[in-house]
Amino acid sequence: MNNPEKNIQALIAIPTYNEDRNISDLLCLMEAWKQDLIVIDDGSDDQTVRVVKDMGFTCLSKESNEGLSGFFSTAKLYAVNKKYTHLVALDGDGQHDPGYIPEFIRALAHNDFVSGTRFGDVSEIPASKIASNFFAIHLFKKFLNLNFPDVACGFRAMKLTALPEKIEVSRFGIIYDMLIQHAITGKSTGFVPIPVIYHPGDPLNTKIPEIDGLLSAISKYNPSPELSGIMDSVKHKTEFRIRLFDLIFEARYQEPDAYFFQMQQYTH
Repeated sequence: MNNPEKNIQALIAIPTYNEDRNISDLLCLMEAWKQDLIVIDDGSDDQTVRVVKDMGFTCLSKESNEGLSGFFSTAKLYAVNKKYTHLVALDGDGQHDPGYIPEFIRALAHNDFVSGTRFGDVSEIPASKIASNFFAIHLFKKFLNLNFPDVACGFRAMKLTALPEKIEVSRFGIIYDMLIQHAITGKSTGFVPIPVIYHPGDPLNTKIPEIDGLLSAISKYNPSPELSGIMDSVKHKTEFRIRLFDLIFEARYQEPDAYFFQMQQYTH
């Protein structure tokens, strides 16, 4: 019987930006993938690049910060040039367990696009991070009619042809846009349950560029006055509130560039 996994040649790609405190612990767990792994540094001004190279891993370093859109463009070009067929991406901050990579590759045998889903067990996830992620999930459901268990997970895998030919969404918005583009073509998306790892001191708020990326990506496919209202609030750094199905989300601005989310059940 043909084993479709044998046809998968996957490049493991890790985006980094000022991760010299976390990257060595992550790479220590990834020796088994060393020959098929690349770290793409996004213009760090700490010792990230030196740490990666000293450990013997391949590292491409950008002169300036381009965000995740630049990461995926660079990773795809590198993978195509090296004759890979697929790409597996996971964050460089240690919040993703690389031990799940084989499960993503198995899922790729049946799906062109696979995402991690982090909310099977929410007992160890801070309430504000649950709220911000459920906010994104419910926006997808309301404005795009896409019902996914997770839409913002950076641990994902895909066939190279599933990546857009031209990435037009800037920075963090690509995380949402590539998922939307894949779904609206009628193709199935696979999901792999993964734990999420939070370190002491990790921020519990959500950066404005991430919120902008989410709202811009959805508005690209369904412009809405309600979304425009939220975008205007974020632009002026004021709090906002929205009901999405049976949940109410409240977002409070925090200096210098983030929002703290809270979620509660809607009661009639």
